[in-house]
Amino acid sequence: MAIARLLLLLLLLERGSGEEDAKMLCSGTACYTLHLARLDWNAAQEQCELNGGNLSPARSPAEAELLRELLMAAGGTDQAWIGLSLQRGRCVQPQEPLRGFSWVSSGEPGNYSAWLSEPRFTCLSTLCVSLRPAGWVSRPCRILLPAFLCKFSFRGMCGPLPLGGPGRVSYTTPFGVRSPQLAAAPFGTLAEAQCDGDDVPTFTVCKSLLEGGSFTWDTPGPLCPIACAHHNGGCQHRCLEEPGQPPRCACHPGYTLAPDMASCLPEDACHPNPCQGTCRTRHGSFECVCEAGYTLASDGRRCLDVDECLSGPCQHECRNTVGSFICLCRPGYQHQPGGGDACLDVDECLQDPCPGPCHNLPGSFKCLCPPGFILEEDGRGCYSAPTHKEETMGSPNSTSRTTGNPPTTDALQTTGILQTTGAPWTSGIPWTLGIPVGATPPAPTVAGSAPGPEHSADGPRLLLYYILGSLVAILLVLAFALALLACKRRVAKQEKQPAKNAADNYCWVPEQPESCGAGGERR
Repeated sequence: MAIARLLLLLLLLERGSGEEDAKMLCSGTACYTLHLARLDWNAAQEQCELNGGNLSPARSPAEAELLRELLMAAGGTDQAWIGLSLQRGRCVQPQEPLRGFSWVSSGEPGNYSAWLSEPRFTCLSTLCVSLRPAGWVSRPCRILLPAFLCKFSFRGMCGPLPLGGPGRVSYTTPFGVRSPQLAAAPFGTLAEAQCDGDDVPTFTVCKSLLEGGSFTWDTPGPLCPIACAHHNGGCQHRCLEEPGQPPRCACHPGYTLAPDMASCLPEDACHPNPCQGTCRTRHGSFECVCEAGYTLASDGRRCLDVDECLSGPCQHECRNTVGSFICLCRPGYQHQPGGGDACLDVDECLQDPCPGPCHNLPGSFKCLCPPGFILEEDGRGCYSAPTHKEETMGSPNSTSRTTGNPPTTDALQTTGILQTTGAPWTSGIPWTLGIPVGATPPAPTVAGSAPGPEHSADGPRLLLYYILGSLVAILLVLAFALALLACKRRVAKQEKQPAKNAADNYCWVPEQPESCGAGGERR
């Protein structure tokens, strides 16, 4: 066991030989560092990887706030590389929160973004992102920036190493950053305690795993003990001295000694509740948990509202609320019956908004006018189109407004339109139309556009009416022509008389036999 500990200390000392002073913050299970060095994005990422980390992401408002604190604490710069980039061959996606960029570290991309300005659209260039106090800025990756931010993740943390007497502590992290003080030391950190009056320093490592998943120092404190009279021996509550034994710490009733052997925790760490949300008791400690719609802040106790609308959960529009969100539908749509966030189209034609046929559209509708009529500006009424003669003469009655009232028989005959007998001009009732022989049937007028394939089934139905009407008219004309021809032939036949003969006024009688005498002679 002693040999293994010695090897671990040597390994940590070797890793710390390239140590540097850098700004550092540790929270939860991760540490963030700010390094001052003029590097491009790729070189900065290599430096982070060399120590076991990556250029830092900012996946949440809490994590972004930690990075801003580090940047502001540096004082010598106002921009630093972070781990967000767009590789060559990928296009900028304006509709996505990260605009098509991705974090260099693994894991879900997340929906949090803080763009100071929109990245320029490209599919051929490599772009990287830097952090400024006000937000993110995209720029070419080859540009040299004065600083970069790294993130290092760990299994857990130890608290500060307690001292029972005068002395100094120096911490060397596994990623090579040396610091004289840490609020939380990551797993694997080497602590060097130099007690006053002692030439030999004491080393300890954050590595011992306790029940419940927490960590403590390999040599628990307090270190440098001299007597309880000096700073209470480094103890939070009570310092006990026994003959022949070094001073040791104890706690008041209702409290228990923490893993650092100096501080005290309530036996029920969740009473009173130190969390803004729910408190869960751990061995010698506690854990804060936030309700759905909230995320845990960097201090491990407060709960911050999550803007769920950033993930695009709604079909149309989203409104963020405290701890939740509301989905809204655009005009012309409504939520489906029985709940749910889906938006269904409203069939406005069921309300009979048009004087004639109505065609429902997604989120709207169109009114159709019969041939020879033009749609009103409001998109709902129809008025008759002026004839060529009326336009030439400038007749004051060249147009007949028919919004809501049936057109007169004269108006229908003038435009070549026949209305089915007994069918009033009401919305929702189609008209039967007749077209004069030889006239070209005009197309129906639609609100704001010419007829096209997108129109409803009323268009083909009217066209069928036009064709059938034309065929009936042609057949009637043919029948009339044949009847007229037959009549003329009959009259001509009656007027024709046979030619007269000379014998027409005479009658023929049979020939009489001649009488003979005795001698047989004729008289």
